[in-house]
Amino acid sequence: MLARAQQGSVADVYVIEASVSDPGAGLRLLTELRARPQSRHAAIVIVHDVTDTETAVNALDLGASDLLELGFHPQEMALRLTIQLDRKRDADRLRETVAEGLRLAVLDPLTGLFNRRYAMAHIARTAERAAQTGKPYAVVLADIDLFKSVNDRFGHPAGDAVIAHVAQSLRNHLRPIDMVSRIGGEEFMIVIPETSPARAEATAKRLCAAVRARSAPVAGAMGGLPVTVSLGVSMGAPGKRPENAIDRADRALYAAKEAGRDKVSVDSMNAA
Repeated sequence: MLARAQQGSVADVYVIEASVSDPGAGLRLLTELRARPQSRHAAIVIVHDVTDTETAVNALDLGASDLLELGFHPQEMALRLTIQLDRKRDADRLRETVAEGLRLAVLDPLTGLFNRRYAMAHIARTAERAAQTGKPYAVVLADIDLFKSVNDRFGHPAGDAVIAHVAQSLRNHLRPIDMVSRIGGEEFMIVIPETSPARAEATAKRLCAAVRARSAPVAGAMGGLPVTVSLGVSMGAPGKRPENAIDRADRALYAAKEAGRDKVSVDSMNAA
């Protein structure tokens, strides 16, 4: 049973007999099922001897969903199992609703990237880890070049398509441990943990080239719409507030725009 649960074959309801001869075996199985992520939310019914109140109490304490006494009528068993199935399905739906709500609270609906709220909490945690480990992190701000002209020429749906296209390009060229978010309009923030100035600059240049290499599919633009981004890079030093790194990355981004766009600019203060 446990092997099947470990492999993902999980029942909605388990019925376990905690016999008088060895009630501990049934309780150990109950504990194992509750401890495994695959079977943690299954309904578990413990069948016990009518005189064994200690096992019944322990079973409830360990997470049993219901109890049945030996000698039960089959109709009682059927009714109890039906009730447990209904309760489990209601609980599953509630968990899914909560999980979806939490997901939507931290994701940008247009791009599927993390939103500004999540990004600011994430960079705060990254700064805390940097202070503990002594290893710096990088902040990269990216902004779509001449984005207003896209909306003016092709309309807002085209603008949305460009934003989603750039988001995908950024996400596809980062490591799993790097965080990319849309922090507003056509602006994105990337947080790169435990890196060096050289590696952070190389990452930003790779992102710049990746966006440039793929035209965005926009209705009315034959062959797609060429898109570029400008990026500003700064290093977050251990012990420094993350807002400091964001401000310096923003100034570097402005410098990249002033230098002609489709460029990477690195903050001159670096990790200062």
